Formats: sequence, C-alpha cells, structure tokens
Amino acid sequence: MKLTQNQIQQYEEEGMLFLPNYFSKTEVSTLQEELSRLPEKTPGQIMEKDNQTVRAVHGVHIHSKVFQNLIQHPLLLEPIQQLLGNSVYLYQFKINMKAAFTGDVWPWHQDYAFWYEEDGMPEPRPVNVGIFLDEVNQFNGPLYLISGSHKEGLIQFDTHRSAVEGKDISWEANVSANLKYCLDNATITRLVERGGIIAPVGCAGSVLFFHSNLAHSSVPNISPYPRRLLLITYNSIENIPRPYGKPRPEFLVSQDYTLLQPLENDVLLQQV
Repeated sequence: MKLTQNQIQQYEEEGMLFLPNYFSKTEVSTLQEELSRLPEKTPGQIMEKDNQTVRAVHGVHIHSKVFQNLIQHPLLLEPIQQLLGNSVYLYQFKINMKAAFTGDVWPWHQDYAFWYEEDGMPEPRPVNVGIFLDEVNQFNGPLYLISGSHKEGLIQFDTHRSAVEGKDISWEANVSANLKYCLDNATITRLVERGGIIAPVGCAGSVLFFHSNLAHSSVPNISPYPRRLLLITYNSIENIPRPYGKPRPEFLVSQDYTLLQPLENDVLLQQV
C-alpha cells in the first residue's frame, strides 16, 4: 500500500497519520491470538506499580513468526519506505497493554529523547507504527498527541528524580510510569496552545504512524475496556545508534540491521 502525496504531506506537517480500519478483522484476530500464545514471562516484560498487571512487553517478535511477518507486511513497510527510504530495519517492537481498570499513565514525552540519550541515535528519523489490537475509545486511555510538536526538534526535558538519585537506572526506568525523560507542564501548555491535542480513536486494526519527536502521552485506563497497542519502530540504516557504553538489551533495541522488504499482502492470513 502506497501513501498518497497528501498523506505524506499530512505526516510531515502534523507528525502523524491515522488510518482507521487498516487491517481486516481476520488479520486482527490472528494478531490477538498470537499475543495470547506468547510466554507468560519474557525478559522484556515490565509490570505496573501494583506488580500484578503487565504494563508492556518488548521484543516478543523474537518468539513469534506471526509478528516477524507483521513487521514486513506491505501495509506497514511500503509506507515506511516512502517516508524513510528503502533501506530500513527494525529498531523496536513492543506492545503497551493498558489493562482495563489498572493500566497506568504514560507521561508526556518524546521517544527520541530516550533513543538519543540511552542509545546514541544520531537523528530523530525513526517512524513509529501503532496498531490497535482493541477498539480505542475516549474511555480506555487513548494516545494523546500534540500536532506539529515534532518540528520543535528535541525539546529540553526533565529527568525523573529517581534517575538523578541513581535509582531505577536500569532499562525499566525508561518504560515505567515514572518515565526518565519527561516534558514539563509549561512546555506542554505552549505546544498545545499552538497545535492542540489529538486522540485518535477507532476499531481494532486501525493504524497510527507518528514521528519520533512528536510529544505524546496517555492517561490511566479506569474503564473496563483494555487498550492494547502494538508498536513497531522502523529506522533508516543510515541512522544506526552509536551507544556511549553498553547497548541496551536486544529485546529493547535491536542490533539486527537486516534490511526489510515487503512480503505478500496476505502474509497474516496465511497463518490462519
């Protein structure tokens, strides 16, 4: 699937592109079933503050042929190649669970802040692709995004106090409710006054493309509706990180720079 020139311009101007009803119900069912078959505990699993609710799982494509095929699905990879060029590889793969009643907040942040500070990524070129595994509505903690905020570049951020004090300095500190690098209230107010907040909602199978410097967040989910969001981050092979020290774990940041090429259009249906 190729993006139109208008869609590309919208992505460049707003820092995001939302495509509702992108995957079929059968394809979504395949992804949901595959998620249910994953191991209960993986090295990339992170829990909410209650230590009972799964907050996110990282790198689960390593255990799944279905998710590996999803990464190279033409509905995802062809638009990515238009936005980044043909030479792209997988940078991150994760699923944010946002469980019913207990899914916690994701504070305002830019993804590139983590990739620059923790991984030594040269430029904010990656594109995130969010796939709705559940219906997303106004009740279950949709993603909040500030239109055009990617044009600010890397914004001055606050470092969470626990990181300054030397606590929670492992990789978990970068994906917990107390995110290591957050945007302050004054910055968010200024950005929202100019660009406004957008919260895409839609049925399972809808897809959101968004820039690595786009300011975003989500509120806690106190509804009875889960909001699982599968996130694939693609990066240009010309933008490989140069870690300052030991690289973060493979399940969090891929060191496999194999160039990706689209598979068949029915690659997920072949799994049924």
